[in-house]
Amino acid sequence: MTTVAWRMLAHKPTRLLITWIGLGALFFLAAAQVGMLVGWCNTCSAIIRNANAQVWIMTEQTPAFDYGTAIPRQRIYQARSVEGVAWAEGMIMAWNTWQRPDGRPVNVELVGLDSSCVGGPWSMREGTPGKVHLPDSVIVDELFLNALGVKGLGDEAEMYGKRVVVQGISTDVRTLTASPFVFTSIASARKYDKRYGPDEITYALVRCSPGYTPEKVRDHLRAELRHVEVLTSREFAVRTMKYWMLETGLGITVVLTAILGVIVSGVVTSQTLFTITQDNLGNYATLLALGFSRLRILGYILLQGIVLCTGGVVLGSIGYLAASYATARTPLPLEMTAEVFVGLVTVNAGCCLLGSFLSIRAVFYIDPVAVFRV
Repeated sequence: MTTVAWRMLAHKPTRLLITWIGLGALFFLAAAQVGMLVGWCNTCSAIIRNANAQVWIMTEQTPAFDYGTAIPRQRIYQARSVEGVAWAEGMIMAWNTWQRPDGRPVNVELVGLDSSCVGGPWSMREGTPGKVHLPDSVIVDELFLNALGVKGLGDEAEMYGKRVVVQGISTDVRTLTASPFVFTSIASARKYDKRYGPDEITYALVRCSPGYTPEKVRDHLRAELRHVEVLTSREFAVRTMKYWMLETGLGITVVLTAILGVIVSGVVTSQTLFTITQDNLGNYATLLALGFSRLRILGYILLQGIVLCTGGVVLGSIGYLAASYATARTPLPLEMTAEVFVGLVTVNAGCCLLGSFLSIRAVFYIDPVAVFRV
């Protein structure tokens, strides 16, 4: 069966190659859009996922990590007294303006860290997260050095007229808003952002004691604390991703483009198989006259659809890997998980096989006697 199906498919090698290239391009388009979406989701939730905290305390109805508002620092001490809490630390998140050495302003997301630097940069190129507690000290990411107008350790800039000194450079701390993250201490963050009082923070980060799940500690905190919202890290990360991908509409266009690429793949496969089927109607009639069942001939067509789909997936995957490698060191990389990739391939294969059924109808109208007619 495989040999017969392949010979029919490869009878015109140029057509087969062009079809593979077209399907590969469409799969690459879908994979790139999905990879962009995964990359955006990972980027907007990165600090939450890498904070080494299991529960977050915040103001009610906080839409995303980037838009928290002030709560009393007293919430930290209240949380520490709740059953199942191993420790609790504070964090300030505030939008600010970075004044480059050349005078140009840049919007930044200022993150103030508590004594243990929980929620700080998780990967450092130079320096350590603890450097934020030095006077006027900040940590910036290497991806945004040019945007911030600095080159390395010791370089200076200003935030609202106050001096800042780069004492650390992180890696892979990206931002979805195009406003770089700037890490400093909570004390320095209050100095740079007067909207926060001396006893205010944005978030209280909680780590659970051994034997307690995040959900159980969350419920304990909800029972003890009033006028705040308590979420597990997973819940807060999902809420942040939903806000950026759905409520802002950022991810909807990407999803629609990926779906369009998959659907067009099925259409192209259907058209190609229909053409191949029409070209081989005489051969199929001969096979029927020789005693081949129609079911077996349908198997040929489905096998051809699988071959076309596989070739497109392989070529598209090669293109995606190249694009992923090229964007790995950029602010918005293409990323993929094994589960998402398998799902994408499955959907693409399903659309291609569905397209194959559209060309199967011709087989039911083949008259085996036609092969004997002059």
